[in-house]
Amino acid sequence: MSDATSSKVDRKTILQSVGGVSIPGGVEAMVDAMSQRHFSVLRMHRNRFRDHGDETLSLANRAPFSTKPIDWYSLGLRVTDADARPSRHLAYAGGDYYLQDAGSLLALAAAGCDGDSLKGKIVCDLCAAPGGKASAMLEAVGETGFLLANEPIRSRLAPLKYNLARTGSDRYAISSLDPDVLAKRLGGVFDCVIIDAPCSGQALMSKGRQSESAMSMKQITHSAARQNRILDAAMALLRHDGRLIYSTCTFAHAENESQMQRLIERGDARPDQVASLTPYQSDDGCYRLWPHVHQCAGAFAAAFRSCLDPIKAKATKSGGKKSQRNKCDAKTIEELGRWFDPSLIDGLNVAIDGAVMFAYPSDMPIWMGRVAVAGPEIAYRTGKTWKPSHEAALRTGPSRLAIESAALSCDQAQAFVTGNAVNSIAQSTTAAQGWMVARYQGRPLGWVKSDGRIGKNHLPMSARMSGEVIG
Repeated sequence: MSDATSSKVDRKTILQSVGGVSIPGGVEAMVDAMSQRHFSVLRMHRNRFRDHGDETLSLANRAPFSTKPIDWYSLGLRVTDADARPSRHLAYAGGDYYLQDAGSLLALAAAGCDGDSLKGKIVCDLCAAPGGKASAMLEAVGETGFLLANEPIRSRLAPLKYNLARTGSDRYAISSLDPDVLAKRLGGVFDCVIIDAPCSGQALMSKGRQSESAMSMKQITHSAARQNRILDAAMALLRHDGRLIYSTCTFAHAENESQMQRLIERGDARPDQVASLTPYQSDDGCYRLWPHVHQCAGAFAAAFRSCLDPIKAKATKSGGKKSQRNKCDAKTIEELGRWFDPSLIDGLNVAIDGAVMFAYPSDMPIWMGRVAVAGPEIAYRTGKTWKPSHEAALRTGPSRLAIESAALSCDQAQAFVTGNAVNSIAQSTTAAQGWMVARYQGRPLGWVKSDGRIGKNHLPMSARMSGEVIG
């Protein structure tokens, strides 16, 4: 929001929107901060340094430039070097960190994504695209939990798939259903449901992604009605005592604390206080960040526990939407052995959906098959030829599948991430030729196909970087 736009925002309207919540420092300071741009911060990958033997590095030393901690999220870092360009680094290409607004980390802190409370849990991100929160949840569930990332809008699935793949994990599935339909299809099966709810988006005004109409009561009322429906669906998806994490990027009381009060009054949920977030508490189980106090666009998050008995899924003749997936035949599995360790493939649920092949963990909840439209992709078909998917190259730790790798130098890695061929690749690998994962300092970047001299670049256009890349 520019200064010109901020001058149009009526202070009385802001106070009406915020309701009974006290604005620290006053409304004038808030309006001034809403006219300023707030830069993205780093959310460090919680497992990347463990997977590559660098776990002893302090958090601050894991970033290739100077930083300082984010107070409310232990895996968050704010860049202090004015000349730093985080998105231009090979560390970013290698998945060491994600770039998000500092305010979006509030919900992750409420969920416990920087701790161990989600390990082994079955969780759902109900409005998951573009995947900033979903990818943090996926990292947090570890090697025995599972994430269902639901995004009702199909056109938003591509960035969600990409950001989940960047985690290196295969412990997820993607669905694309209206929350009501998903709740009826599955019932109360989740330990935790997180909602980044569609809202009036008042905090986005500073980024120029929302106009002053976000402050109108008409927009707030419309958003609140939609949130009521989504919250009801979320409650139906939770097990008894399961955790609900609700977040918005708006300041409106009707879309924030009022939503939680509605659940309390109906006896559906109770506040679940997060001790580490006490300095940000606005009500029982509710927390706020302000643009003029916390150097971010602003955010709201709440943590509650379900008081309801779990709802059973409604039975249908087909047990849900009929799956279009087919199991792989022995010949196709054998073909995968050219790129992947056959012993690892044998332990996965490999299935084909059209021209795409997915490989889910063998212990994936059986009901995921009723709703999944995508998941951990390992191969795709052009004509009659199967090729390894970019997502499969990014798998790390226990999810790693690829047999061959090429350890790139800094110069080679810089060339690779900008879409160029890798010269002198024979010096980087013990394999004579064929498909291999290009790696830089152990981090997977994507596939190359070597003829023994040059590695042909198979990095998708969406994953390539333009301009200067910093090693």
